[in-house]
Amino acid sequence: MKYWLLSALLVASYQPCFAQQTLSGYVRDADTGEDLIGVTIIDQDSRKGAVTNAYGFYSITPNKDSLNLRITYVGYQTITKKIYLDSSVQVDFKMQPAISTLDDIVISAERFLLEEEVTSTETGVFNLQPKEALVIPTIAGESDILKVAQLMPGITKGGEGTTGIYVRGGTDDQNLVTLDEATVYNVGHLLGFLSVFNSDVIKNVKVVKGGFPADYGGRLSSVIDTRMDDGSTERFHAKGGIGLLSSRLRIDGPIVKDKASFMIAGRRAYIDKVFGVFNVPFPYYFYDLNAKVNYKINKRNRVYLSSYFGRDVFAAPEEVEDDFQGGFDLGNFTSTLRWNHVSKGQRLFANFTAIQTRFQYDIEADVPDNSLLIKSHIQDWGLKADWDYYKSPDERIEFGIHTTTHLFRPNVVNTTGEISDFLKSKKGKRLYTQETATYAGIEKTFAPRLKGYAGLRASSSALENAFYYGVEPRLNANYALYDLTSIKASYSLMRQYMHRVSSSSLVLPTDLWYPVTASILPQTSHQWSLGLFQGLKRWNLNVSVEGYYKTMSNLIEYREGARLILNDNFEKELVTGSGEAYGVEFLIRKQTGPVTGWVSYTLSKTTRQFDDLNNGQRFPGKYDRTHDISIVNIIKISKRMDMSWVWTYTTGASFTPQTGQYIVPNATLTEIELIPIYSSRNAVKLSPSHRLDINLIVKPKKEKRIKGEWQFGVYNFYNQTTPNQIRINSNGKSLQYVQSGIFGFLPSVAYNFSI
Repeated sequence: MKYWLLSALLVASYQPCFAQQTLSGYVRDADTGEDLIGVTIIDQDSRKGAVTNAYGFYSITPNKDSLNLRITYVGYQTITKKIYLDSSVQVDFKMQPAISTLDDIVISAERFLLEEEVTSTETGVFNLQPKEALVIPTIAGESDILKVAQLMPGITKGGEGTTGIYVRGGTDDQNLVTLDEATVYNVGHLLGFLSVFNSDVIKNVKVVKGGFPADYGGRLSSVIDTRMDDGSTERFHAKGGIGLLSSRLRIDGPIVKDKASFMIAGRRAYIDKVFGVFNVPFPYYFYDLNAKVNYKINKRNRVYLSSYFGRDVFAAPEEVEDDFQGGFDLGNFTSTLRWNHVSKGQRLFANFTAIQTRFQYDIEADVPDNSLLIKSHIQDWGLKADWDYYKSPDERIEFGIHTTTHLFRPNVVNTTGEISDFLKSKKGKRLYTQETATYAGIEKTFAPRLKGYAGLRASSSALENAFYYGVEPRLNANYALYDLTSIKASYSLMRQYMHRVSSSSLVLPTDLWYPVTASILPQTSHQWSLGLFQGLKRWNLNVSVEGYYKTMSNLIEYREGARLILNDNFEKELVTGSGEAYGVEFLIRKQTGPVTGWVSYTLSKTTRQFDDLNNGQRFPGKYDRTHDISIVNIIKISKRMDMSWVWTYTTGASFTPQTGQYIVPNATLTEIELIPIYSSRNAVKLSPSHRLDINLIVKPKKEKRIKGEWQFGVYNFYNQTTPNQIRINSNGKSLQYVQSGIFGFLPSVAYNFSI
């Protein structure tokens, strides 16, 4: 019975349409040949059309023999073209980037961009462009797409300056982060202060925090779907940048023009070198490499191969006190092989994917006659098959199957010398799980004003001594009140079959991923959302107000004083409970013109309840932020100068304070101990914080073959430090809490170039 809806969705939607002709193809950048994601293709007569998928593909099957098309995309010139259909044809479109001034071509596109945002059935979804990451001010001038995501409603950052993302009351391990469909388990460099994503290689980032389609699963809170550039099929390009912390370089170009291309990029931090100039030993650095090739076999078949490799390395200097040597090494590796196939009828688009991903860390220490090596890793091998059937402009069907083998191997220990007397060597357990999911969904226009999406995902996880499974319904609806006004509603059930064991908000090499077990059940969530979406044509703005309510079960927390490091019996240190999150999100966004940006505000509450914690009473989540405001403004001052600024305000994080202490004598009555007294869990919040960041981009007077620009930025312009930690001061009579932060006024300079 649990699979009945998968079959019903497909059977109920099938109706022969032999007389109809289909127009399909790809939309690409005219300069580079890159596929463009999310391009709107509208028939101006019927007001119906399609949106390109993650590979730039579209398909339209009209009930007439001609189409009066208008093709629009943010940052590109609008295309209008009349297409006559006497048979099914494939037509590819190449879009020219928009010129810098706001001319009539760009203005004409804005209404259709507003309309697509309002009429889509998606809720809790937004797309980020890499150009936003390249101009928005960040720490030390290092562009970071995840820092941009933190500025959107419903998303809370972790510690100051980190890439931690907490979505609608969830934890950061409840986000599924992918790069070309491969899961990225560790998203942070430099202990999480920078992300592993090089903005120079990113094509698009889609963030889904509610109204999940059926093809997404495996996490409770969000999906961050990141896609790499394919590389230009037209000509060779090079670009890069030099900053205070790192430098980067990307090269791409055609292998066979209009048929095959490559892209390779690298980034390396030189923090160790900078400190070395001042004779200060800081032996830390990171680097990463991105590579991709793609080959167009023919009009209906194309293959892609992409890969990522990144490492963080800390190695103690060779000469230190007590002859200590050691450090840590952690890193990600992903590889993705994909085959796109378009059927002869041009309505069915198939994508077949093979994935491998690995995250590992090594901690090593050597002192005279003793050595220690601790290792851990998680590795995936996955296969995916996904189909999109474009039945008509009013109906699209998706279905597929995913399977992934997970190998967890935590706490591998090798020791020699006296240390081995109390810390024995061990190979570590090999924990295998098989996670599988099948899904189907239909997006359909039921009436001129009503569109909807219905999907079902059946997921399971098989492990050595347990088997878990369940169904996950997904429902979205859009009702148009007026031309540019709609109400959207959604419901999603999500399941998660793994979790991360971490004792810090930073990305530490001791963080471990574990699967569900016979006693640790899969986490689940139910989320409902309702929103009003409005396009304001006069100001070219999209305005939305969206409320959500989410319940979560089988959440995990750690007992007070839990020992997590090198503990194979970690289950005994965990307790399970439930969570609740609700809130209202406001967003005003402008994506075209010389002045762009957005204003977001989130009013939210998240709580937890565990029978074994806080006397069973409900308590606030650690990153429960009542108020979260972001104002982002990007201004084109002139052809040579751009400016951006970001102002943020957020309620402080929660913590559990020590409210007193009492004296207890020991068993022999010869000494006394001071026992701390704590308040209820997370009863006090750090002070709220606000910050202004500014970035100025200056370009040369004359265009040359090498196009360069200077970026001058200031993080925390008026030096308002964000509270990050608590320090306890005691005068012998009372305890005083002192808040401290990390970053004050922090200027930066960077140089970016392209050829």
